Amino acid sequence: MQSITIGQSSILSSRTLRLVRDASALLLLLATLGAGQTPGSKLPAEIAREQSNAVVLIEPLDERGRALGQGSGFIVSPGGAIVTNLHVIQGAVSVRVKLTGGDVYQTADVVDFDHLKDVAIIKIRGFQLPTVRLGDSDRAAVGESIVAISSPEGLTNSLTTGVISGIRRLETHRVFQITAPIGEGSSGGALFNGEGLVIGITTYILRSGQNINFALPINYVRGMISDRVTSTVASLPGPVSLKATAETARTAEGDRLATVPLEADINPAAKRLGRTAQEPMFTRTDEAFALFFRLVEGIGLYRYEDIEEVTRTAPPIKTRETATSQQYTIKYLSFRQGLAVNIRKPDGLLESVELLVNWSVDDLERAYGDKYKKRTIDGETVFEFKKMDDKKQVHAFLDPNGNIRAVRFTKIK
Repeated sequence: MQSITIGQSSILSSRTLRLVRDASALLLLLATLGAGQTPGSKLPAEIAREQSNAVVLIEPLDERGRALGQGSGFIVSPGGAIVTNLHVIQGAVSVRVKLTGGDVYQTADVVDFDHLKDVAIIKIRGFQLPTVRLGDSDRAAVGESIVAISSPEGLTNSLTTGVISGIRRLETHRVFQITAPIGEGSSGGALFNGEGLVIGITTYILRSGQNINFALPINYVRGMISDRVTSTVASLPGPVSLKATAETARTAEGDRLATVPLEADINPAAKRLGRTAQEPMFTRTDEAFALFFRLVEGIGLYRYEDIEEVTRTAPPIKTRETATSQQYTIKYLSFRQGLAVNIRKPDGLLESVELLVNWSVDDLERAYGDKYKKRTIDGETVFEFKKMDDKKQVHAFLDPNGNIRAVRFTKIK
């Protein structure tokens, strides 16, 4: 009997220990989830420790070996294939690659490049180099945590965190919109998911936004990865210098976002993001009006290129052309307003600016007063207001329902 009692006690003790151990593991898992970490995910510090040795600093060099700038890249093969952005190395004769451990390589070898997606793969002559682990970017989702590692301003292995805040469709490919802060020198850096796998290449930022940055999904690059050299850095298509600090990019729908490259020069064909009617250039009406009046002040002074620069995130779309003028419409200034501008031929100067609205006559009179004449122009009812002191004149155009569809400013010669 005593031996049976002892045996039962031993069994109970073993079961109790297992229950305690399982409960402790469960509590640890719940605590981890409570801290924002999902099963299988890693802390940013773990990702940095395991992967940052494969993230490198890249300096494009001229024919005298002088650095023209700097960017980032990451090693994808033990033999030295490195992924970066094309605009990082455009215009150079060779590149200098600095590894985290202090080793420096200089090369002119290129494996492959894609100017539409602004990506390039260069090759250094290495052996058993540290490499990143690649993930499946097609499985990435909005809201997913990400870690960006790059070399902004030459500060190697700088780490920032955030989430994927959007997946945007461009004319030729998709991009991830991310909240992880990135800056100059971050182009070509590695974007990791929570498992420590590279799912993107950090590329450029939105000028008008805060922590609105973009990365190219890694799956676009997978088929390009190789150790076989096919060309040289000097043979790559040259960069296009920007006239302004912002570069305008466009979607297939013709909408734009004003993006700014992370380096001085950029291939403009690669930056084609945009806004839609659900993501207007301005959500506040006063901001839309401010742009409108800025264009009004430019009547007789601005050319088409000036209008593109002023509008930036909304593309002028040609809607009509006559023997004497060209009309362009600028949509998505807010949820209700848009603009139309007329460019005079042959000098190409801004002739008139229209604010596209849906107002009642009372709305119009509250904005511009009730001192106007009612006229008919080309079969359309028009309210003509008194000339202003600055020699500008306002015409309001009515739609068939008697509502105001547009308010046009012109300059009297």
